[in-house]
Amino acid sequence: MNIDTGELRLLGKDQQVPENFERVPRELSAAAKKKLADREFAVVRLASGGKLSKWARRRRKEKKKAAQASRRQNRGH
Repeated sequence: MNIDTGELRLLGKDQQVPENFERVPRELSAAAKKKLADREFAVVRLASGGKLSKWARRRRKEKKKAAQASRRQNRGH
């Protein structure tokens, strides 16, 4: 799933995860399969408040905090 756009793709076990995508955690795989509903591609509304959108929001927040910490460290403070 692309946590920035909500794009959800069905990938095989051997397929590489595309750039800007993250694997959905195992505990959310049922929600992802339900959203995909036998399709290869679906879009998750990031403001929906569902399990997948909440997970994406947490991942975006973690990514933002890591970027902020990196910038702070690079400034020498």
